[in-house]
Amino acid sequence: MLSPDPLECVPRDGGFHDIELSAFLAAAFAYGRADLIVRNVRGILGELGPMPHAALMKGDYQARFLGWKYRFHKRSDMLWLLDRLRAVYTAHGTLENAFCAAPGGTGTRLAAFARLFTEGKKLSAAKSFLVPSPANGSACKRMNLFLRWMVRKDEVDIGLWTRIPPADLIMPLDVHVNRIAGRLGLVNPAGAANFKKAAALTERFREFDPADPVRYDFALCSLGKLGHCEKEPDPAGCLACVLREWCGKA
Repeated sequence: MLSPDPLECVPRDGGFHDIELSAFLAAAFAYGRADLIVRNVRGILGELGPMPHAALMKGDYQARFLGWKYRFHKRSDMLWLLDRLRAVYTAHGTLENAFCAAPGGTGTRLAAFARLFTEGKKLSAAKSFLVPSPANGSACKRMNLFLRWMVRKDEVDIGLWTRIPPADLIMPLDVHVNRIAGRLGLVNPAGAANFKKAAALTERFREFDPADPVRYDFALCSLGKLGHCEKEPDPAGCLACVLREWCGKA
């Protein structure tokens, strides 16, 4: 069951640019409570209309998003992000081209991709949050989530991009996955999520599926997102959990 998930807001039909842009915006704002994320993403895509890429390139968004805000982000942050996306599309044609322009692995490319938005300038915390970089210690959960959507193709993920193999992906490590993976002994349960830990978890999953290590992300994240694996373990819920045999908290 996909819902509630920001990916449910992304159109599966339509042009490459519209799907790619919609997915990027959905991932960029995929923080907070799942139902509120979905409501916000639907609002953002609704503001841009049925052809979001055309609205972006025409600059039509400048007159939109009046009164928009989501948690600590305000209209000025949204307009900044759209300005930068317009510049990236102008320079590279697609976000896939922009991401693949840098050589190296996913971590190196994520850092280079983030620099396309920062332009080497010191940004506010709110703006920097929207396009994080491994160079700043971030786990880059939302950007790795965007890559998962774009690269993998199954009943959940879109698989729009063709230039990156699923084997190169990094786990989108959020609080849910960090907690559950720690309980299962897949990563050190101590400490917050960061890029080093995300890469380490990916390596563990690569032992199970070298060609597609991130395939396990949706299932693990859903356990936490849907309340099946809480911060404080519930004895009744743990008893019914199919992973209890491997869980250090059960």
